[in-house]
Amino acid sequence: MLSYQHAYHAGNHADILKHYVLCSVIQGLNKKEKPYTLYDTHAGSGLYDMLDNRSLKTNEAQKGILKLVKSEVPPALGFYKNLVQKYLDKNLYPGSPAIEYSLMRGQDTLILSELHPAEIENLKKNLQSADTVSASKKSVQIHNRSGWEMLKALTPPVTHRGAVLIDPSYEETDDYLQAAKTICTVYKKWTNGIFMLWYPLLAHREAEIKSMITEITDFVKSINANTQIDRYELCVNSFDAHKETSLEQVLSDSDKKNPPRLYGSGMLVINTPWNLIQEADQAISFLEQVFWNS
Repeated sequence: MLSYQHAYHAGNHADILKHYVLCSVIQGLNKKEKPYTLYDTHAGSGLYDMLDNRSLKTNEAQKGILKLVKSEVPPALGFYKNLVQKYLDKNLYPGSPAIEYSLMRGQDTLILSELHPAEIENLKKNLQSADTVSASKKSVQIHNRSGWEMLKALTPPVTHRGAVLIDPSYEETDDYLQAAKTICTVYKKWTNGIFMLWYPLLAHREAEIKSMITEITDFVKSINANTQIDRYELCVNSFDAHKETSLEQVLSDSDKKNPPRLYGSGMLVINTPWNLIQEADQAISFLEQVFWNS
């Protein structure tokens, strides 16, 4: 969706869940010396300015990552917090491409896709200026094309090992259908890949979310009944408290009479790494305490 701008939401509770899971998956891949390939279907710009007017307008980072880093986090969240803090010291928040780029090694490959013309130019600049390992030592491909098309065209990777992050804006019903269709298509030819699908928790989209997850799960299990599939959901409000409101209403509601548009978000993970299985419950339980009804 070309109208979507993630700068309004960078560093919110949904980003925190998504990026915590992403960090854990990459940590699991890094435990072996063998190279891997990372795919990111909806890359965005990679870095976000916490002093940008769009971020300040919604205040989501203040209620999200800037609130979390003031907390004494459990061990499961320590790695993510320390990584993000290095960016926050510069008034920045790392999107998934920056996290992926900073954690990948010289032998690994990062493949990014972004359709928005302004965002893809920002993405190129942000990765070029990344103050991690020299860009010349890292293999990065940036595609100005549909993430769904990119993933189907470029999998399975030559490395065989790898993971994919899928996080569309879900502003259109078609995104739920495309997510299910694409994952089923790609899993069929890349059964050992790790798939991470972020999805919003929206009361008015309950049917679409359920259908998407059921279709993916049933298909994966039909190919290999022993495949590890996990759902991690971070709820910051109750389902019953939710009602759909416009952004203008939310921003003008000083008494918080209008509940948030998102009551939480989730991650569906296929071929879940063992370290994430061990630590996710502790991490998400803590995050819910920090962000519940904030």
